[in-house]
Amino acid sequence: MTGTATLSVLRAMARRLPRGMMAATLALSLLTGVDRAEARCSGIDLRDHLTDSARSRLDSDLGKVPFAIGNHWVATRGAQRIDIVGTQHSGDARMAKTMRQLRPLIRQADAVFLEVTETQMQAADGDQGAFARYFLLRPGQQLDRMMPAADWRLLTARLALYGITAEAAKRMQPWYISDFLTGTDCRKRGFGARRGLDDRIERSARNAGIPTLGLEAPESGLAALASMPLADQVKMLRLDLRSETRHEDLYVTLSESYFDDRLTEGRIVMSWMIYRDLDVPRREVHRLLASFDRAVLTQRNRAWVKRLRARQDPHLIVAVGAAHLAGDTGVLNLLQRAGYQLTPARN
Repeated sequence: MTGTATLSVLRAMARRLPRGMMAATLALSLLTGVDRAEARCSGIDLRDHLTDSARSRLDSDLGKVPFAIGNHWVATRGAQRIDIVGTQHSGDARMAKTMRQLRPLIRQADAVFLEVTETQMQAADGDQGAFARYFLLRPGQQLDRMMPAADWRLLTARLALYGITAEAAKRMQPWYISDFLTGTDCRKRGFGARRGLDDRIERSARNAGIPTLGLEAPESGLAALASMPLADQVKMLRLDLRSETRHEDLYVTLSESYFDDRLTEGRIVMSWMIYRDLDVPRREVHRLLASFDRAVLTQRNRAWVKRLRARQDPHLIVAVGAAHLAGDTGVLNLLQRAGYQLTPARN
């Protein structure tokens, strides 16, 4: 992935990989001895430390983003109702309250859509080798040839701390390496198994006998990460390597903004802060973030909405990462353009 803490909530979707996909990465002998123990999180919510002028600017920027506030919206068209729930993929005790509100709604639904279901992920367990292409560079490509020698030396020294050899790193896609460089005590490095809101919703639906369906194939999230232009992946990897940004602060800001129903607000703050310590034009930083969004958010949003429009069920629940909801090409705005009426849910 892009490896920025700005995108840590988005990156968390990869944690929902089936055991086989995670095992495939181990089978590649790329990861040995990585310490995934989590310590106490020391991050802060950066929104609490904005100046008055920055707060005003944030409010102004937030007002320009369609559907920027709210994690639960209702789309209606004719007699059909679709509840769209923005999720956080990594776990948090505060999700218990959210689930108390959602369970009655889940029991009334005709079907529940998630990005990928547990059944899909289990079925994918038997095809481990097929996913290597999303983690590895193509034959003939080597990461050490894509970056300055000084950066490569620094990178291999950092990766050695996680048990990743230089020879293995040469073959790895930059997005995957970035995920290790930006790990914090607030989330596991690499791929973990922490349960998030998606999993809780799916489990509740299964317990109630409600069908659960996937909006995409199990590998689609990885394919999206790997589809970001390789040159942009390398640029972001080099920035991650050099930056001293406190990623724990960025992670906490995103998580807290999510539970405030204002994830977009957190994402805006992150776009201001990421790589701020480096001599890189902000225009280039925003271009790279937009490149990520096109690959990982926009393309998938369009495919999801196309699938939802084909459904005639009277009542659907759709649970996807909250970053997919807002914006011009967010799921909510795309549904509105397709003729649905959008209203915030009354919790």
